Amino acid sequence: MGYASLELDLAVERGEADARSNNTSEVLRRYPDALKKGPFNYVAIFKIPRDDKDPEFDHLPEIDNFSKAERERRLLTLIRAMRVVGTPYLIPPGTPKELVQIVREGMSKTFRDPEFKKEYRKITGDDVSPITPERQEEIVRSVPRDVETIELFKLINGNQPLPAR
Repeated sequence: MGYASLELDLAVERGEADARSNNTSEVLRRYPDALKKGPFNYVAIFKIPRDDKDPEFDHLPEIDNFSKAERERRLLTLIRAMRVVGTPYLIPPGTPKELVQIVREGMSKTFRDPEFKKEYRKITGDDVSPITPERQEEIVRSVPRDVETIELFKLINGNQPLPAR
């Protein structure tokens, strides 16, 4: 679209863009009273992970409720998995299990470290909410890999018009 995040907010307010999505922590950081008197109408939530609870937004319908076909549900599963995993730290296949365990333990210790948490919050404005490597692995394994879902994902992420439902 050519808009940065704040510019996109303004574009929606001005009617230059029809809608946008954003994570709840970012919305509340920019607009603390977002749901009471914020500049937007919130119509749905895309919970990532699916069982996430956010008291400010839990009254909104989950976007999955609007799925009309199995292909749409598979697409949402793919997108959610990609977002929940975020940017995983990868090591090559065949790495000895003991080395994998060392990396996992090091990451776990880092995310539990009070100084790291404090610095992370200072820099990002968010609390650290890591997903364990085991949970990431489980999510990646659950990702739909059928051609129809992958092609639909590519289409939606491209710059062409969205397909008709």
